[in-house]
Amino acid sequence: MKVFDPVRKQYVELTPEEQVRQYCLNVLTKQFGYPKSAIAVEGQISLNSMTKRFDILVYDKDLKPFLLVECKRKEVKLTQQTINQVVAYNFAIQAPYIMITNSLTTYLIEYKDGEYSFLDTLPAYP
Repeated sequence: MKVFDPVRKQYVELTPEEQVRQYCLNVLTKQFGYPKSAIAVEGQISLNSMTKRFDILVYDKDLKPFLLVECKRKEVKLTQQTINQVVAYNFAIQAPYIMITNSLTTYLIEYKDGEYSFLDTLPAYP
């Protein structure tokens, strides 16, 4: 089964992780008003000379990374290891905000002055 991804503007396989990714994209664009044009999906980053893929990256109006999102299947528990993974990705990206979700549990993290802290809600798009 395939689903239309409004950001990538193409049909993609509806895997369990893709379901969470599409849910998250819907929340970001419909509920929080983040513009689709400022969102990248499944992009590549270089981390310690290895190529990794992020799930969602939102850029601000100056095209600087704003929010890095890591999506996991609903069955995957979000653990410290999950947080460590996305923090490592953010070492390369340097977004001020991080979101980790399996659509059942969501963690929102702010990266400011070299420190990470948990937030209660997503920041407004700048």
